[in-house]
Amino acid sequence: MEPEIIVTILGIAQDAGIPQAGCSCERCLNAHENPGLKRYPVSLGIEGRDGSKHLIEVTKNLSEQLRLWSGDDIEQKIFIPDSVTITHLHLGHVEGIGQFGKPVMGVNNLPIYLSQMNNDSMQERNDVQLMIEEGNIRLISKNQFQPTNDCGFTLEFIPIPHRSELGDTSAILIKGPRKNLLFLPDQDSWSETLDSFSVRNIRELLTSLRIDIALVDGTF
Repeated sequence: MEPEIIVTILGIAQDAGIPQAGCSCERCLNAHENPGLKRYPVSLGIEGRDGSKHLIEVTKNLSEQLRLWSGDDIEQKIFIPDSVTITHLHLGHVEGIGQFGKPVMGVNNLPIYLSQMNNDSMQERNDVQLMIEEGNIRLISKNQFQPTNDCGFTLEFIPIPHRSELGDTSAILIKGPRKNLLFLPDQDSWSETLDSFSVRNIRELLTSLRIDIALVDGTF
């Protein structure tokens, strides 16, 4: 039997997660007292047919999310991603990128996929430039790509209307051999998103993109 492609939800919360810094709401206070109520910022892990590991979004909770992704076997090594894909540059989606550098993981030549506009913006960050110069990461802009040759799926950037003060925003369309999954963690509103695709409702949007599973922004 051919190996399956496995998608793991690693986080579902807004940029800061739960509890959020400086927040005294009941939910955050309860999460301080009960670790089981904590929620990590939105992120997704994909394991390819070839065993390769591909991370979407790199949050401040990268350490915990890689451990979660690696499973319950405490003897098992923590997963190290073979690629990273970023939907946009707002805090919660890129806050952990520095952990790939020399002070923490010190990875080697990790490909990070992002749109051309976001690539241009990230190139202006001194910390990102340092990681590029030291060979930790490389930034790649492709609209549609297969992160490893035998992973069995492709990723495609789908432009989405969302605050663009730092760059543009995309959903990620994950195309597998049997099913397609839409990862849409942020948007301004459904009405703007639907208008941008010239469709009347969410069902029509998902049908037009041939989506079988949709993971969508539940905040805004």
